[in-house]
Parts: sequence; structure tokens; C-alpha cells
Amino acid sequence: MRAVLKVYVPHPKYPTVSITGSKCELKCDYCRRLVLRTMVQVENPDKLLSFCKRLKERGGVGCLLSGGFTKDGKLPFEPYLEVIRYVKKELGLTLSIHPGILDKDGATQLRDSGIDIAEFYVVLSEGVLRNVMHTKLGRDDVVKALDTIYTYGPRYISPHITVGSDYGKVYWEYEAIDVLREYDPYVLIFLILVPMEGTPMAHVKPPPISDLLNLFATARKKLDNTELALGCMRVRGNYTQTLESELMRKGLVDRITVPYTSIPEPTIEACCSLPDSVALRRIQK
Repeated sequence: MRAVLKVYVPHPKYPTVSITGSKCELKCDYCRRLVLRTMVQVENPDKLLSFCKRLKERGGVGCLLSGGFTKDGKLPFEPYLEVIRYVKKELGLTLSIHPGILDKDGATQLRDSGIDIAEFYVVLSEGVLRNVMHTKLGRDDVVKALDTIYTYGPRYISPHITVGSDYGKVYWEYEAIDVLREYDPYVLIFLILVPMEGTPMAHVKPPPISDLLNLFATARKKLDNTELALGCMRVRGNYTQTLESELMRKGLVDRITVPYTSIPEPTIEACCSLPDSVALRRIQK
């Protein structure tokens, strides 16, 4: 039996922080560093510590550590490990992270630091990796990194799929679902291309809603024990209203972040990647 639909609203108690400030070595066609502007920007460990202390004082519950990636597709988190350990031990905040591609040492470092959740982007298209994200990575590199983070990384791993990242087309995302079956994730988060002014994808149409419904239905069928989440990245307005309504009507979604539709459910003031054992403590009646 499926869980009751859950609503997540991260801001202001669970903000996203860029630990690289406005810097990113990649020039992804759908972002071009513009997404970093929407995050709290810190440039060094001292600033992250100060921010986390203020967040705790204001009643915050945690934050997502993100930022720009290196050319190898990795978030350079190593300088922040000592602060992460302090924040976990002394402040008790919940911490999640977008680490990117990791080897065994990097995954182990994150686990040992106390990070609660690693949010891993599963990108299995050579075209997206090379021609959209402009990395030297291949599909096999991502599959290897996925296995590494599940084997050596933090306790909780939340896979993400950005649907339509190849200029709005939907095809490789089905292979990603098949690969994830081996890991039986507790949640799978779907993000959806948002055409952004100032990027090469500014005038690309987001994926058709019918394609998204089919993708969610495939995930529902193949991932029996996995909750499906509609993440915060998606086009607003009639598009998302229709998508949310259809997903709920068909029983294809378990978590919705910042819903456009009015949903009479308790709100969890945190990121939709949090496992229930952590997130349900944050429900506001």
C-alpha cells in the first residue's frame, strides 16, 4: 500500500547553499551557472559555519550543500569536511549534498563526516554528458560512481533524474530507471527541464506532460518499493498544475515539492530527499 502523499516546502528552514559561491567549471546548456544565483552563496568554510549557526538560531532544520562542479563532474567539498562534522555534532542540523561523481575515498569521506543524504544525479546519456554538460565523462563513469556511492557513501542516497535535459527530449531516462532497480532506492526524484533566459535552452519547450506521465508510470511499475517525488525544478503555471493534477489522479507521485496545486496534506519543511525517519519529525500540522 502506498504512503499518503507528502508535501515538502524547503524554504526557509532547509535552504540550498552553494559552497562554491558563483563559480562552476562546467557550462551546462540548461544552466550556465544561473542556478547558483538562486542559492545562498558561501565561498569558504568559515562562512558556511557562520551561516549554519544563524540557520540554527532562526529555527532551521538543515540545508542542502550544492554548488558548481569541477570539469570532472564533482563538487569540491573536501575543504568543508571539518565544518560539516561540527555542524552535525554540535548543531544537530540535517545535511544533504549534491556531491557529483565520487571515487571510494570521496564517498567514504562524506559518510564519515556525518552527511545524512547524498543526492546523486543519474545521467546516462553520452550526448548529455558530452554535448550538454560539456564534461569528459561517459555513461559508464556515472554507473560506476552510482555503485561507489551506494557501497561506500552516506546511509541515505536519493537518486535524481533531470527529465528533458537533452533539449527537451525524453529517452535515456528510462535506462536510468532500469539501472536504479538494482539499488532499490527509498525515493527517486524527478526534476524537469526549465528553459532559462541566458542559456542555449532558453527557447526549448519542456517535455510534454504525456511523456512525463509515461515516465512516472514506468518508474512506478519497475520500482516497487520506491517513493516517486516531483522535485522543485519544473516550469510553473498551467504546466505544473496540470502535471501535478494528473500525477495525483493516476496515483503516480508520493512526494511533491512546493506544489502549485492546493493540496490538503501536512507540510514537511525540508527537502523532498529526506527519508521518512528524518523528515516526518518536521511535519507542521
